[in-house]
Parts: sequence; C-alpha cells; structure tokens
Amino acid sequence: MIKSISISKYKSYHPTTPTVINIDTAKQATFIYGSNGAGKSAIGEVVHGRFVNDPTFQHCHVETTGMGPFRHLVYNHAFVARVIGEAMQGIFTIGEIDTAKQKEIDAREVELKALNAQLISVREKIATAQKLVNVETARGIDEVWKGYGLGKATKLAKLLEGYGRDKRKFFDELSRYATDKAASLDSIERLEQRWADASSAESSKSFPQVDLTGFAEIEGDSIWAETIEVSSASNLAALIAQLGNGDWVDQGRKYLKDEQCPFCQQGLPHDFKLELTKLLEGNRKQKIEKIDALTSNYLLRLERLERSMSVVFEEALSKGTVLESEWRALQAKKKANLALMRQKQARPGQPVTVEVVEQTGLLLTLASLKEKISDFNQRILDRNAERTKIKAMFFQVICADRSDAYATHTAALAPLAAQLDAETTEARKIEDGIKMNGLLLKELRKSQTGVDASVEAINASLRDMGIVSFWIARKEGEGHLYCLARPDDADSGTHSLSEGEKTLISFLYFVELIKGSHEETGAVDVSKTIVVIDDPISSLSQNFIYDVATIIQHQLIKPSGEVAKVKQVIVLTHNLFFFHELVHQLSASKLANASKKCQMLRVHKNDYSVVLPLDPTTFMNDYDALWQVLRDAKENRAPIQVVPNTIRCILEQFFTFTTGIDDFDKALEKMTAEDRSQKFKALHRFLNRGSHKDGINGPPMDWSQYDIAYYLDKLRALLTACGNEHHYVRKMGEVKEEAVAG
Repeated sequence: MIKSISISKYKSYHPTTPTVINIDTAKQATFIYGSNGAGKSAIGEVVHGRFVNDPTFQHCHVETTGMGPFRHLVYNHAFVARVIGEAMQGIFTIGEIDTAKQKEIDAREVELKALNAQLISVREKIATAQKLVNVETARGIDEVWKGYGLGKATKLAKLLEGYGRDKRKFFDELSRYATDKAASLDSIERLEQRWADASSAESSKSFPQVDLTGFAEIEGDSIWAETIEVSSASNLAALIAQLGNGDWVDQGRKYLKDEQCPFCQQGLPHDFKLELTKLLEGNRKQKIEKIDALTSNYLLRLERLERSMSVVFEEALSKGTVLESEWRALQAKKKANLALMRQKQARPGQPVTVEVVEQTGLLLTLASLKEKISDFNQRILDRNAERTKIKAMFFQVICADRSDAYATHTAALAPLAAQLDAETTEARKIEDGIKMNGLLLKELRKSQTGVDASVEAINASLRDMGIVSFWIARKEGEGHLYCLARPDDADSGTHSLSEGEKTLISFLYFVELIKGSHEETGAVDVSKTIVVIDDPISSLSQNFIYDVATIIQHQLIKPSGEVAKVKQVIVLTHNLFFFHELVHQLSASKLANASKKCQMLRVHKNDYSVVLPLDPTTFMNDYDALWQVLRDAKENRAPIQVVPNTIRCILEQFFTFTTGIDDFDKALEKMTAEDRSQKFKALHRFLNRGSHKDGINGPPMDWSQYDIAYYLDKLRALLTACGNEHHYVRKMGEVKEEAVAG
C-alpha cells in the first residue's frame, strides 16, 4: 500500500520544500477533496509518473509498505485520452471456465500464495541478518579507522589524502597491505626520515675515513709493563740500584753544570759525568726512546681518530644511534691509555698496565652507519620509487597496528555472513519456485481467458445506467481490439462521444482493466492492486454521479461474494456531492463514524498547494465549501483575492434560498446609508453587481486597500442587518467563541 506521497517542484506544489501526504494504510479507502486548481490532480499524476519512472517526477517520491510488489492503476485525464484517443485494447479476463483446469489454477494460486508468504518471511530474516552484518561491519570499520588517526598524527599525513571521511574506502584499501607478523617494518620515525631524505635536494653522501689500525699494536707492546733499569757498566750502578732512584737521577741530569752537584752544591768526582753517562745511556736510552716514539704515535693516531669522528657526527644519519656512546667509551679508554703512556715516559722504571681496547663495538656501529649511507645513496638514485616504497610501508605499519581489529572483525563477521548467505540462497530457491509456478499459471490461463467477458461487463454496466444509445463491441478483423457501436453503426468512432460519454466509457473500461490485463497471459492479482481515481464524474450529469460512486463502492472497495477487492483505493474529486456520496455509502450514512472507515483529506491552495485532514461533517455541500474558503482566508490559508467573489456567491445563494434578493438589496442600502466611505462604495458596487447579473462586472478594482477582517466584518454586518447574524457565527465556527464571550 502507498504510505506517503512526497511532491516537490511540480505544478502548484512548493519548489523546494516537499509536501508530504501521509496515507493511512490501516484503511483501504482514502478520499481527497479539492476545488478546481487546488492541486489534487497532481497527486494522481505523481503516483503514475513515479511507477513508470518518468524523469519529470524525479523530485517526487512514493513510499509503499513492504508487502509488495504492487500493481498501480491511475484513472485521470491522461488515461481517458489514451483510451479514447487510441485503439481501445482488449482486456483479457476469465471467460468460459474449464473446471479441471480451473482446479489446477486454484491449486497453483494457493501454492503461489504460500510461496509468496515464505518469501516475505525469508526476506524479513534476510533484513535482520543484513542489519547484523551492517552493525558489525560498521563497528569493524570504526576500529580500523583509528589507524587513520594514527597516520594523520605523523609527518606522513599527506599520504592519507583522498579518503576524507570515507571510512569504508580506507578499511578496504588498508587491508591490502597486510603482512606476516614476522615481517620487518620500519618505525614511523624511520619512515618520516626516509621521506624527508627522498623529498630533499640533497645529493649522495660520502663516508669519512675512520682509521682504527695501529692502536692495538701500541697498546699491546710489552715495554709498558717492563721496568727500565740503569746500565750496570757504570760504577754508580750499584748505588742507584740500592737507592732505586734511577728515574730521579735521569730527570736531574739536565740540571748538571760544571763539576758541582745541582742538588747538594758539593763538588763532584772528576769522572762523575762519564760514569753518569755510562749509567743512563745504552740499552735504557733505546727503550726510553721507544716509549717516546710509541706514545707520540699513539697520540697522533688518537687525534686523527677524533677529527674523523667529529666529521662522522656531522652526518644526520648518525643521530639516534649508539655510535656516540660507543665512541665516548672507546675514546675514554684511549685517553686513559695515553695518560699511562705519558706516565711511563716520566718514570720508565715503573711498569704500567695499558689496556688493549676492544674496538669491535665501534667498528660494527661504523659499519652500520656506512650501510645506512650506502642505502641512502641507493634510495635517492630514484626518488619517486623510494617515495612509493615509503608509502607502501607506511600503510603496512598502520595495517599491522590494526591487525587485531581486522582479526576480531573477520571472526565476528564470518557467522553473520554465513547466515545471510544461507537466507539469501533460500530466498533464491523460493523465487525460482515462484517463477516456475508463474509460468505454469500463465500457460493454464491462456485457455481460460478472453476479451469477451470484459465487453459484456462494460455493456451490462451501461445498460444498468439506462444507456442504450451506444455500447462496446469487438472490432471485426482487428484481433482483440474494441470499438464503439451504435444502433445504426457497428463501428462508430469515439469522436462521436460527448465529454460525459467519454468519461463514462473510459471509467467502466478502467474498472474492467483492474480485474484483467491487456496481455493474454498476464497474471492479475487484484488483491495487490492499488487504484488511484481522479474525478471520474467530469462532465457527467448528477444521475450518473451516484452510479459511479456505487461502482467504486461495490466493485472495488466492498465487492460482493468471493470477488477479490483491491488493496487500496484513492479517489480525488472536486465535486462535494460525489465526495459525500462516497463517504455516505462507505459509512452507511453515519458521517460522524466515517473516519473509522476511510481517510479523508482536503487539498488547499494559497501560495502553494497543501493537503490537510478533512472533517466530513463540515462539508455538506458546495455552499459550505464557500464558507470553508472564508475560514481558510481568516487563518491566512487562502489568498485574499478570492474573498470578495466568495462573499458575493455566499450572499447570492443565501438570499436566493431564504428571504429573497430584495432583502439583500435593502440590507445593502441600509449599510450604505451608515457607511458613506469610498472604500465601502467600491465594495457595495461589487456585491450589488452580482456574479452573474450581467456581462459587465465593472472595471478592475484595487483590492490592496482591503484586508480579511474588513471583508468579514461587512459580511457579518449584512447578515445582521436582515436578522441572520447567527448564520454567520455558525458558519464561521464562532459559536463556542460567542458562547464564552456571553
């Protein structure tokens, strides 16, 4: 059933704000009243246009319940034009019945109905399963989306451009970068540095030469642990050995001048210098010279190494590594060794322990740095390829961070997807069964259908209405086409029909089309048919209006016997008599209870068309409709331009059917005597002229100086002048208001 109709940007409806008409699906029938030009016909046009996918109605929408699919038939002026203006196609309905085949058809239809019920149930399960899948998918996507935030917080955030807020796209594309847990991935910081390198204009790097050779040989020389003694060839040797101060004597040698001791100032033996030379020269001197040479060499190598390492530390790639700590530890040990060597220089006779420093740690760190530099040089040979690799690994790192989220989602989704697949497979099986059943029914119906039944039904309706001047017949030699026939013409053209006859014959044809199809094998399910009927009484006399209302009531809404009734009927009309006839027949003349049987709406137009609820007790006839216009105008729901002529029509009908036009003239003259303003004179002239008194209704008037309150005040005064103020109060709905004021 139709739940709602949304109209926008079409005819008299608002161009930007949709007008939504909510249809009560608890009721089979909906009756909609609207004066000519109010916008009611647009409703039927939208329903037809949406269900034939007419692009004209792309801004409009028709929402149905989930019990479809439904068959939609719309009767309006366009339908009449198609039926009357073109060859009238035959309607295939059940004709002469073959009992055996009919039993088979009935059995197939029961089976088809059961299959459709199963399909509805399975589709509900599919909807439930799909909802669970959607919920889990949304949860999983949200968890993975946290990786997007991780990436956006880095210097590589621009690599995530193109996703915006498209979480699903990010979820799907990130999953392609999954790696084994054992895979070696760079850290985000490392990738940021690589990206900076690839994006810079820096050329290839060179690795400074760092020479660590020679240190171990010097440090491992045995001379450091050796006690360097004086020569035994000197007469002084025994004394110096006894005193153990050979190093002190050697240091004081430089102070020796002439033949006097530099320490005690006593004279020295004549051969003292010779003996001193014998004591300190020779093998001792050679060893001291070796110590000096080794120490100088060690110092030179250390200074050269320190300069090299200073250059190394200028390289950015060395930052954040253990290189500096390795170097500082080794440098400290080297300097400690140097201090010991200098101590040995000062006191050759005292042994020192020089450590052979382990250089492997520094060598490995330098080798790692060299490898990084080589890697850098290799990478910047093709910067575009390097950036591509960085982007791929960046996504791999994020994917690895979200691996648990993917795993949890996959585990949770698997049983839900399996259930959805199972229900979908079951639905396909049922759909195949429905399709096969439909094909069998189509073949069975071929022998049971014909166009003669609909011809007879239409003609029977014409005869029931007392119409014998024309009827419908099969067109000779034209297969299943119909034609118009008259007593003196077996093939009369539709051009001979009056407007009322066109309305009548097209409506009866429409009613039969509801029960049949233009196709011989067309399967028609009346119980799933939605019918929209727009003014089926156009140009008809009052007598036929009752007949049309009765046909709608007894053939569509409440058919007799076991005849299937249509799913939903929506009738639109401008004729209050027809509207009330529909409501009366459905509610058994109890207007107060009509809303329990059907939905009633009213199309109203001010600047734009709107659809409002309608109380049938307030719409008794066309005269009441005029008062409704004034009530709408009072509430600013109707344009002020329609008010003067509406008042004029009300006054004409009121005085014609009550006291007479003479009393109207007297009341108008009385008011003129009391109000001699130019403003009232113009209104007096307009009202006194009447709507149909003559062919001259006076020159156009400027109604801008009037307002609603002025009009209503003068109308009330006119009715009061002839003793009928109570009529104004009742018709304007001011009864309660007056009672309260009293």
